[in-house]
Amino acid sequence: MEATADSLNTETTGKTLAKNRLVSLNWITILRVMMGLVFLTTWLSNLNKGLYGDGFVPFIQGWADGTDFGWYAALLNDVIIPNADILRVVQIVTEGLFMGVFLTIGLLTPISAAIAGFFVVNLFFASFGTGEWPWTYIMMGVMLAVIALTRAGRAYGVDTWLVKKRGETRWPIY
Repeated sequence: MEATADSLNTETTGKTLAKNRLVSLNWITILRVMMGLVFLTTWLSNLNKGLYGDGFVPFIQGWADGTDFGWYAALLNDVIIPNADILRVVQIVTEGLFMGVFLTIGLLTPISAAIAGFFVVNLFFASFGTGEWPWTYIMMGVMLAVIALTRAGRAYGVDTWLVKKRGETRWPIY
């Protein structure tokens, strides 16, 4: 096949797009690592404050008493607090491992970012009306959606190795 100006432009454009995608994924990697470190440092702080132990129920009760969403307060009072013994373990593992460590190292990034996004939505509902700035959680949620949808673990993350080792998956798990 003879190389024409159009075919050269298409080839050049394809390389440029691939290069630009790699560059943009590198920038999103910074967001991924930053969000992972935010969750990891928050987890360590909460661990030191005892919020995963005896402080768990009073902490959740504070959110239930402060939120402007009555249905969310009822969820916290009627579901979360009565099951605190189980849910504090779920919280410590989810926040520390899936949201903190996995986002930082880029492991199962779409799933980790989705879990973190669900967590942030809960923080938004819990904090609404407490005087906290709600845009903090909105910005975090948007960043986590970008991280999940771009599969940011494929740049400088363990997900890169998983794709090379296992190939593409039907569902976007890495």
